[in-house]
Amino acid sequence: MIQYTGMIAYKYRSGRGTKDKKGKDIFERDIELLSRDSIYVPTVDQLNDPSEALVDDNIFKAQLSFFELLVSKEAVRRVEESFYSIRERIRSAGIYSLSKEIQNELMWAYYANGHNGYAIIFDTEVLLRSFKQGKWVYLYDFDVNYSKRLPRFKLPPEDDKNIFTCLVGTKSKVWEHEAEHRLLFDKGGVELKIDYRAIKGIVFGCRMPDEDIDYVMKTFSGRDFEYYKIAKSDYSYKLTIERLIDLYPTTDKYSPNNVKYNIEELLEADKCIGCVGYKYRKHVEAALKEVSREPFVTGISHIVVTDDKEYPHIMIWTNIKQDGVVATMRSFEFDVIGGEIVRAGGS
Repeated sequence: MIQYTGMIAYKYRSGRGTKDKKGKDIFERDIELLSRDSIYVPTVDQLNDPSEALVDDNIFKAQLSFFELLVSKEAVRRVEESFYSIRERIRSAGIYSLSKEIQNELMWAYYANGHNGYAIIFDTEVLLRSFKQGKWVYLYDFDVNYSKRLPRFKLPPEDDKNIFTCLVGTKSKVWEHEAEHRLLFDKGGVELKIDYRAIKGIVFGCRMPDEDIDYVMKTFSGRDFEYYKIAKSDYSYKLTIERLIDLYPTTDKYSPNNVKYNIEELLEADKCIGCVGYKYRKHVEAALKEVSREPFVTGISHIVVTDDKEYPHIMIWTNIKQDGVVATMRSFEFDVIGGEIVRAGGS
């Protein structure tokens, strides 16, 4: 069984042999995208359910008619236009769909082309933190509600999230097996950069060829992924999960941006402002190595090292870039405790 401390959800993907509209193999396309620490977020209209964003607005219309007796028609018109404007704009919003189920036969059949594909294991808490610096805004995440009837919109909505979950958070009961968890963005049809550490591993379908499993493991070597494979029982319809050994273990940890820095220059600059970097050089070096592997970090700006508190303290200032956006510098802080560096200051 797959077990992690955070909230885990899965993204099912196709195996080799199916093509996209451009004639490219979907398996290779998606693995290449993931290897760049990116995901594709489709619009509502790109999802496979043609009934997405259908809403019963009859109660809302009746409320508007009643309000016309109490307030001006202009005020009622503005409320009406606001709702239908949001409803229209939701068509261009981005929806990233995940499933909370990994042992559902239908999901493997539909979304992993007959068990030939794979599922990505996401830590959703880390995934959501990915979008703080990005160009497109993450709005909400929520579990999809499954119903025999359309969601009914009425006034007053509790909050913005209530409006969005009404519009894109309810699906027909026939989809209930998906156990879907959705991430909502203000823009869809785009690729978004993510924190590579949000991916905990890969689950391979029971029919995925060994050469494709090898291809995936080789592509993601150095990332400490955990690998699993779905297995069939000879005496039950229930799917089981087997742990696989990583075929490409390595001591060279993955670094998304191959950040380069000169520790001598950083220590010398720190010395000029009266700090004690040289005294804790090995700890500074360990902290720099850790920070250089952070997602979205493109360079090390400067360091500040102090030892006038309870523990020696290292602060590393970095340059940040995500989805083409250069963000304000971000600092990473460490304390030196018992001869080891420990993250500090909420970094």
